[in-house]
Amino acid sequence: MDVLSYKGFIYMNTQVKFISAVISTILYSQASLAQAVPADSTETMIVVGYQQHYKIDQAHAAMRSDVSLLETPQMVTVIPSEVLEDQLAVTLGDALRNDASVSLGRVTSDRERFSLRGFSLEENTNILKDGHQHFAKYRMPMALIDNVEVLKGPSSLLYGQSAPGGIVNLVTKKPSNESSVKFAVKGDDHGSFRNSIDATGSLNDNKTIRYRAIIEQQNNNSWREYQDGSNLESESVVGSLVTEFDVTDALTIALHYDKLDDVSGQDSGALVDDNGNVIGGDSTIWDMPWTKIDAQSENYGVDVTYQVNSYWQVATGYNNQHNERERWESKPQTGKYDPLDGSYGNKPYNKLEDWQQQSFYFDLMGSVTTGSINHELLVGGNYLAHEYTSLKVKDKEKLDGNINDGTIIEQPVLDYADPKAESKSEDYKYYGVYVQDLVTLNDQWQVLAGVRYDRQDKTDANNNAVLPKFGVIYHPQDNASIYANYSESFEPLGRVLDDGPSGNNGMELDPVKGKMYELGTKWQVMDNKLAINAAIFDITRSNIKLTKDADDGDGDVTTQGGEQHHQGVELSAIGKVSSNLSLITSVMYLDAKYAKHNELEGNRPEDVPEWTASIWSKYVFTEQLSVNLGAYYEGERYGDEDNKFLKDSYIRIDTGINYQTSVAGNALQLRLNIDNLFDTDYLAGGENGEVNVGEPRTFKFGISYTL
Repeated sequence: MDVLSYKGFIYMNTQVKFISAVISTILYSQASLAQAVPADSTETMIVVGYQQHYKIDQAHAAMRSDVSLLETPQMVTVIPSEVLEDQLAVTLGDALRNDASVSLGRVTSDRERFSLRGFSLEENTNILKDGHQHFAKYRMPMALIDNVEVLKGPSSLLYGQSAPGGIVNLVTKKPSNESSVKFAVKGDDHGSFRNSIDATGSLNDNKTIRYRAIIEQQNNNSWREYQDGSNLESESVVGSLVTEFDVTDALTIALHYDKLDDVSGQDSGALVDDNGNVIGGDSTIWDMPWTKIDAQSENYGVDVTYQVNSYWQVATGYNNQHNERERWESKPQTGKYDPLDGSYGNKPYNKLEDWQQQSFYFDLMGSVTTGSINHELLVGGNYLAHEYTSLKVKDKEKLDGNINDGTIIEQPVLDYADPKAESKSEDYKYYGVYVQDLVTLNDQWQVLAGVRYDRQDKTDANNNAVLPKFGVIYHPQDNASIYANYSESFEPLGRVLDDGPSGNNGMELDPVKGKMYELGTKWQVMDNKLAINAAIFDITRSNIKLTKDADDGDGDVTTQGGEQHHQGVELSAIGKVSSNLSLITSVMYLDAKYAKHNELEGNRPEDVPEWTASIWSKYVFTEQLSVNLGAYYEGERYGDEDNKFLKDSYIRIDTGINYQTSVAGNALQLRLNIDNLFDTDYLAGGENGEVNVGEPRTFKFGISYTL
């Protein structure tokens, strides 16, 4: 158990047993129902073959209604479940690499960080789960996810405070009317294994009560090693249960619950010298082998939809999320690294953190026709309450390690009762109301107009904003659209609390504002089986907080006035090129810089490349055999805000083969993938001079059997 705590191990096994018991109970109920079916019922045939669904025509989160992507004046990418399965995706980063507008930033054992169109995807505002605001400060497993929607540009009209790059919505797997149970095992040549059960179906004869139960247990081994020669290891278990009840033909109630428990060692990344060379070797972890992150995330809630009549629908929902995390960190001080003797400092600490988040939404959707003009109306509101507490105790001394001889420092004894322990708490509430109208003037012209009032009540300050959105859509033919839109974003900041004596302590900061202009086009070709999209965009993020030294040299002075300016071009295609070939591909050119800043003016933001591209393809030879080939390109980008360290561009090639057959009348699927086929050396994301080294060639396998 080296890295894993006994407590965490026992807890995870308890969760496995509990959720397994739930699944077993449901399966038993299914079996009982099956026995009740008359003997002369129609027999169900298991069909083995490929169902290519790379192209999806709707993204519910984009308009909070079932409007097609052709009628959505915004660049949107939907990464479908078939792509995630083909790639044996394990993390959100695995999924988002299929969109060139998303860049993976620094990855640590507890979470992944991303940027979208060059702007940070904030963990507490820019990630949604089934349309609910989701606190994403953990590594989200893909076992529960059906597809991923990437909404480009400001989305504050419908979701409130968020950065202007866009929003990612995770669409979870939902119950099905038809019964099935899928057993799956995945793994790789590093020794990682992932075992899962996915069961779904109806619990009564008329199929008005449906369920989906999923459990996955992971035992992961990293290719990177601590300085004592041990590998980074982690164990996690995630389980979910979703039930849907058709109370009447018009009323549906859906209940959901999921829980993740994750225990892992820590890996803060690698250190590079001024020439971009990794210090200490690609596989060397600077953290101590006793570091540990023990995290739990629990979600539960309810969603209700009611079809009032043929024209109007009400949708409402509530979600409660609770995250806990304990972090034992050695905190290597790589900035104090001495290249002459290999020494570097460590400042160990232990930290307990707790997040509570409740969200609620209410939407009224309807269709109104006045003469020849149709209005698709949305009136709604959402609310979020967020609470955070932490307790941190630090070692009193800086402890020296050495990357040359692998010096291991002992884990210090730290006590939360220490009077010098640091406690912190934060809470805020925000809510917004919005109106959106998609007006169809005729077969060719549509107009979108919307406005939101948003308010945040925070411990140290209150903020509010009025946010408009406008769009115009022209359809030159039924399978195409050309659009233009204008939208805004809103990021509250609060008050200045930590300036020096001559600073601006107590000053209430204005919200950071984002504004975007976008012009794009969407075409459905190849008998509407292939979607081709293009857009040019111009985004400005203003009112950025600035910090400078006080004139008297005593502390800092905080002001505002910083500005980022990002403009670029995106192209994408997704769907079937022929009856045998499907693909998802995209490319983005991005000109990004700090237009106004007291220290960074003219600089390019950290880890934001000028060019990015991705392609993943699938060729079906027979109903049983298919192959995949993918390529991912990331251009040169700076590894620090000062633009002193430049990372090289790289191309990574992935491939895979998939075989499906029938065994005992049930579907068996065998998959073998190779990530980084040519074992390309590259530097991935990073932060403050620390980087993630790209994973070497990795063999992955997947086996599934569906009853």
